[in-house]
Amino acid sequence: MADMDILSANAVPPSQWRAAVKAASPSWLVVDANWAPRDIHAWLAAGRASHAKIAYEPVSTAKSTGLFPSDTELDVFPHAAVDLASPNTHELEAMWTAARENGHLATQGWWTVVDAFGLLGARDAFVRLVGVELADAGVPVQAVQLLPYIPTVVTKLGAKGCLLTTILGRDDPRLSDPREEKYILSRSKNGNPHVGGVYMRMFPAAERVDEIVSVNGVGDTFLGVMVAGLAMGGRVEGLIGVAQEGAVLTLKSREAVSPELGSLEESLKDAVDLSRA
Repeated sequence: MADMDILSANAVPPSQWRAAVKAASPSWLVVDANWAPRDIHAWLAAGRASHAKIAYEPVSTAKSTGLFPSDTELDVFPHAAVDLASPNTHELEAMWTAARENGHLATQGWWTVVDAFGLLGARDAFVRLVGVELADAGVPVQAVQLLPYIPTVVTKLGAKGCLLTTILGRDDPRLSDPREEKYILSRSKNGNPHVGGVYMRMFPAAERVDEIVSVNGVGDTFLGVMVAGLAMGGRVEGLIGVAQEGAVLTLKSREAVSPELGSLEESLKDAVDLSRA
């Protein structure tokens, strides 16, 4: 395992990061939770200053909480510092707990967004969309309550696949698409100018893996494939399948990232094209 303490002990001034991000001018920036909390937020600020979309890789249960420190005020949707995160269920719970304990789930800004979701009495809808087991575990509630700070949460469920939870803007075409109706968790009814509703969708696992060689790098691979597709113009819901395929390749590999990942190039292009349609 690589020693990531070098990141948390970093002494490089944030101004250098801002300059590096500005020079690269990325469409997407992935921020890794191996950084210390102050540095995570410095990277987020650097990405926003360069108008990049930002994905957050939680890394682990302990490190995932760096997004929600007690001494930092966080912006909410539509100005959230993070666009996408891909925690597993343990990381999701850790992030939600840190957000709650550090007061981020009790601010007026957070409540304004959550109130616009129109989710009173959502238990039946949660069970319909994710099943009793996940609903009882609190997974959909935690994902929804983090949406003001992370408008798209893709929760990795291991052999059960993934759960996509995302805010729909008022003009999002999914709100009026009959094919998407069954995934609409709620619709905004209070006139919020930015929130149209919440979309929640389960995706089955791409493949059953009976013999796992290593779990190292699986989360990185999943998010890396997804962000590659997003940078090409794809949509999250159209990329989850191929991102899972990449994760499976790494599960079957002794390397942190499977050397066979390049074999997904055409699949990724196809997924991007289909999600644009």
